[in-house]
Amino acid sequence: MATALASEQLHAIANQALEHWSLQVTSLTLASQSENTVFRIETADRGTFALRLHRPGYHSLPELESEQIWTRALAEGGIAIPKVELTKHGRYYVEAGLGTPATTRQAGLIQWLPGEALSEVLANQPSDSLLHDTYFALGTLIARCHLATLAWTAPARFTRHALDHDGFVGDAPFWGRFWELGLTTQSNRDQLKLIRTAVSAHLRSIPKNPQNFGMIHADLHANNVLRNADQLYVIDFDDAGFGWHAFDLAVAVYDQLDFFHSTPRFDITSKALIAGYDSVRPGCNDSFAQLPLFLLVRSLMLLKWIEDRPEVGRENNIPMLLEIAFKQFKNL
Repeated sequence: MATALASEQLHAIANQALEHWSLQVTSLTLASQSENTVFRIETADRGTFALRLHRPGYHSLPELESEQIWTRALAEGGIAIPKVELTKHGRYYVEAGLGTPATTRQAGLIQWLPGEALSEVLANQPSDSLLHDTYFALGTLIARCHLATLAWTAPARFTRHALDHDGFVGDAPFWGRFWELGLTTQSNRDQLKLIRTAVSAHLRSIPKNPQNFGMIHADLHANNVLRNADQLYVIDFDDAGFGWHAFDLAVAVYDQLDFFHSTPRFDITSKALIAGYDSVRPGCNDSFAQLPLFLLVRSLMLLKWIEDRPEVGRENNIPMLLEIAFKQFKNL
């Protein structure tokens, strides 16, 4: 578990990191704190940037550099992503800290993109047509990401985690051992162990081939896709790894589950997402059929993700996520 740092410590680390870029910084504002800490950087001469302080212990430097290799391939394939700003010495990342391992962070700088997150587009009470059109467009975007990856070959030095059977439910899953969740009861942990066993069997039965498995974003929810006019931009590739394409689809529509809304949304958005994907990349019905399984997997990984990140402040969501996971398991 990473040590939560005070705001003044994070600002000090950010200021230290910024010395490695040739920028006339006019303001530095904490924008978000989730997997990474993100600062919005205003400059006098170069526009606006996002400085990301990467969570310690989450990715090694070679893994972070591999992220840049893959996203560059996506950009060459026509996917709109933030442009990376290299340091004075042509590097993607620099190390900055306050003299201890607990305060040391890898820092990277990217373009701050215009537009609004899809979550903002869909705030309040969106119409059925807006829901459909938004998720149809998101489905086409995900399909184009997968096609761009299919056309790409990872170089020999490429290294990134796997979101496969072991990555989700193995002895050391990428997002933690959810069946050992501390912020719940022993009865719930026993139920999570049963779910883990069942999910394990399902995942072992799914083949891994280039048509359904490869590098995926793994976190394409409505806060990580921006809309500017008719252009959709993809941001935040921290969770990207080798996984099933169906997981990208599940994450994209997860926050539209009817559990989260006063009026039903999931039927409209999931059908639109699949239709959009199918319009660009037909013949992926097996991935569509796996959507309920990976929606459950999303619930399970969020449980431990939240517990291990107290600085995000979402512990109150755990009882609801447990309820969702148990209902999803019954319907699997």
